[in-house]
Amino acid sequence: MKRTLVYASLLTATCLVLAFLTLSLSGCGTVARALNIENPRYSIRDIQPRVAIALPLSASSIDFDFTLGVDNPNSVGLRLDRVDFDLVVNDNPVLNSVSNDPRVEIPARGLGTVHLRTRLAYDNARTLFRDIADAVQGNRARYEIRGNAYYNTPIGQMKFPVTVFSTR
Repeated sequence: MKRTLVYASLLTATCLVLAFLTLSLSGCGTVARALNIENPRYSIRDIQPRVAIALPLSASSIDFDFTLGVDNPNSVGLRLDRVDFDLVVNDNPVLNSVSNDPRVEIPARGLGTVHLRTRLAYDNARTLFRDIADAVQGNRARYEIRGNAYYNTPIGQMKFPVTVFSTR
């Protein structure tokens, strides 16, 4: 009799756990469909390139500080955790990087600002360095950011593609 009671208790607990998992998983799908979260729109608001030429030339670098505008069309606020991105200058792939900005809150149907910082060292791009430095100093550079934005949403982390061009 004791053994039957133990088996019945285990079977009941297993059924309750499976029922809970089934309901919670179907609930997440329903919430995801109801929220219909879409990719925000992005724009480059500001570019601050700084050329640091040093002797020896191997100590030279170009620092890029981008201010990225994020327009959230969704009915829920989003928290941007990070942006993995490639920087392209005048159609030349220059480098890839990850944003260092702490988590940024983008309000529902609102605007947010993200700062992206990266450094191009002379040793990493000897063949491109002079062309890029000339373009930056002459304000003739066309910048493009390609990558992925990772948002923390009410239904978990979501990854969206990011492609944005400068208007210079």
